[in-house]
Amino acid sequence: MNSKIVFGQYYNSNSWVHRLDPRVKILSLILLMVVIFLIDNIFFLLGFFGLTILVILSTRIPFTKFLKSLKMITFLLLFMFIFQVLFRRTGELLFTLDFTLTIWNLITIVILLVFYFLLGKVFKKFRFVQLLLILILAFVLQYYWVNGKEIVNYQISVYEDSLLTASFVFVRIVNILFLSSLLTLTTKPMELNQGLESLLKPLRALKVNPSIFTMMIAIALRFIPTLINEANKILKAQASRGVDFKEAKLKEKITQVVSLIVPMFVIAYRRAIDLSDAMEARGYDPDATRTSMEVLKFKMADIISLSTICLLCVAIIVLKIVF
Repeated sequence: MNSKIVFGQYYNSNSWVHRLDPRVKILSLILLMVVIFLIDNIFFLLGFFGLTILVILSTRIPFTKFLKSLKMITFLLLFMFIFQVLFRRTGELLFTLDFTLTIWNLITIVILLVFYFLLGKVFKKFRFVQLLLILILAFVLQYYWVNGKEIVNYQISVYEDSLLTASFVFVRIVNILFLSSLLTLTTKPMELNQGLESLLKPLRALKVNPSIFTMMIAIALRFIPTLINEANKILKAQASRGVDFKEAKLKEKITQVVSLIVPMFVIAYRRAIDLSDAMEARGYDPDATRTSMEVLKFKMADIISLSTICLLCVAIIVLKIVF
C-alpha cells in the first residue's frame, strides 16, 4: 500500500492510544473538535495544538504520517492565510511594507520562476518547498533591491485582527486534520466500524439499522487508499503511452482528466460488484442481528481518557461563559 496515503491507513505501534476503546476515540474526536471551535484565544489554541502534538508523539507513529495529511490542502491553507492577512483591513495596524517594482526587479522575478521550472526537471521532490523558497527570495529581492526605472509602487498593510483570524483558521484546520489522522492511524477499520455501530445503537428505536451506515463508512475508508493506488497505476500507464499531464495545454488537460476519470469509475464499479458478490456468497444480511468475535468493554484507561476530555470541554465552556 502506498505510504503516502494517510486516511484509511492503519499504523500499528501498540501505543496507549491504539489500546483505547474505539468508542472512546470516536467520542473524543467529536468533543475535541467542539473544544477547538470554542477556544477564542490564540494562545490557548496554540497550547491545545501543543497537547495534540504531545499525544501524537506518544503514539510512536512517525510524525511525517501526519504531515502528509496536510499535503493535499497545503496550498489552500497558505492561500487562505495570505488572503486573510493582505485583504482584511480591520483592527489595529501592525506594520506596513512599501514595495517598488522596477524593470530589473521584474526581470529578476521572471528569472527566478524560470529557474524554479528548470529545477523541477532535476529535483522532482519537495516542489512546494522549492516554490516557497523561490517566492520568499523574490519577495526579499523586490523589497530590499530597488534598482532601475520604477514601474509601480504599492503598499502592504498588516492588521492585528486579520492576522489573528488567519492564525485561528490555520491552526484549527491543522489541528482537526491531525486529530482525524490520529483516529484512522490508531484504529483498525473493523474496530472503527464496530465502535460506530455501538454508538449508533439508539437509532434502532427509530427503526434505523446502524450496521448499514457503519459498513458503508468502513468500506469507504478501506477503499480510499486502494482507489488512489489504482489512479496512480493509470497515470503511469498513460505516461508510458506519452501522455503528459504537466506540460499539456488546458484543453488537452481536460481531455486527459476525462481519460483518467472514466477508467477510475469503471474500476470502482467493478470492485463494488465484486465486493457485493463476495459478501452475498458469504451470507451477509444487512438486516440480520450482528455479533462480533471481540466484545467492546470499557477499561480504566478508557474511562480516565474520556473523563479528562469531558472535563476539558466543560472547563473551556465555563471559561468562555465567565470571561
